[in-house]
Amino acid sequence: MAIDLREGLQEHSQFKGLRNNVPVDRFELGDLSVAQNVDIDDSERITRRFGHGAAVVSGAHKSLWSDGRVALAVQSETNLIQILPSYTIKILRADLTSGLDMTYVPMAGRVYYSNGVENGVIENGQSRSWGITPPSDQPVASEVGGVLPSGRYQFAVTYLRADGQESGTPRAGIIDLASMGGIALSSIPASSDTGVASVAVYLSKCNGEALYRAGLVAAGVTTFTYAMEASLQIPLMTQHLRPPPAAPLVGRFGARLLVAVGNELYPSEPYAPELFDLRKVKRFDSRITMIETVASRADGTWLGTEDSVVWLRGESPEKWTYDVVADYGAIPGALAYIDGEAFGEGAPKGSAVAFFVTTQGLCFGTPDGNLENLTRDRFAYPIQDKGAAIVRRHRGMVQGLVVLRGAEQAANVSS
Repeated sequence: MAIDLREGLQEHSQFKGLRNNVPVDRFELGDLSVAQNVDIDDSERITRRFGHGAAVVSGAHKSLWSDGRVALAVQSETNLIQILPSYTIKILRADLTSGLDMTYVPMAGRVYYSNGVENGVIENGQSRSWGITPPSDQPVASEVGGVLPSGRYQFAVTYLRADGQESGTPRAGIIDLASMGGIALSSIPASSDTGVASVAVYLSKCNGEALYRAGLVAAGVTTFTYAMEASLQIPLMTQHLRPPPAAPLVGRFGARLLVAVGNELYPSEPYAPELFDLRKVKRFDSRITMIETVASRADGTWLGTEDSVVWLRGESPEKWTYDVVADYGAIPGALAYIDGEAFGEGAPKGSAVAFFVTTQGLCFGTPDGNLENLTRDRFAYPIQDKGAAIVRRHRGMVQGLVVLRGAEQAANVSS
């Protein structure tokens, strides 16, 4: 209402937020050109924003991540650390390549991480390898005395960790027994992974196609002899599988992990997050910049590239269809989640809504593949190389907080 018409002053009690897509002389009541250190609540009232406390973990840190159970960060560029509840830190590894951002995804009580050069798994407060590199080749086979029937046999070896994780293996070797005899394997390749405890030896039955476990030898042992038919029951399940490539981005879809390198997306085998068939790659038109990490998605997942936002519709990677929901790209690093009920009536309560930053606005994507751009009609910002985002409940409000960094591009800015 007017408080002094002679002075041309008016009192405004409700504000719609920042706007910069029209000149200020065309603003409507409630539009703001500047809003510094203030909050606008659901009644469109302005209150002063609280300050912040001093840091409790000193030093230079980046790539901060937590799932509420484990908190991780990169310290001084080369150290992967865990931030403990006491705000002390524990160095998990100290050999990271400087200048890279780390991404993380939790699954089954573990945290999988990757920065494009190094990757690994945090389990029980320790860092270990993500999967086991398979043998470079199969052993050398020769015929020895025994009572195996004459015919053709296939053979292969894999590595086993103490926790039961098994490596893949390349194409099986073949030996032909001209007469009754046995098979001696030598030069079994040794693993450089210190977590490997044993080597599993697999053989086929005479003239058989499938391979079964014939025995175990301790890590470092290079010979194995099979001279008598045994009850072969455990089939080889990991042939042609291997750990994921070190990827700049990691995500999750149901019982699978996803890793992205450039424009290529690799899904793990179902319920086997450390085994990947690299032949099952999914390729996109441009570099992948965002992968959703929600475990509960049943019929699709969100993915962003430099040029588009895509809903991968389908219950498995083999059945995905690519629905391009937006013709503009997602900014790397700026992805967060909140329960759908925070977005008001009609939103999917009890389901995680993805909140992410694109080159054309702040968006959220629902679990059924619908996208809403929250800011495109009112506020434009420069495109930058990467960012970070969180969603929080603060003083009764739901707030999305976004920070962008990197060289500004002359696009998506107001005139």
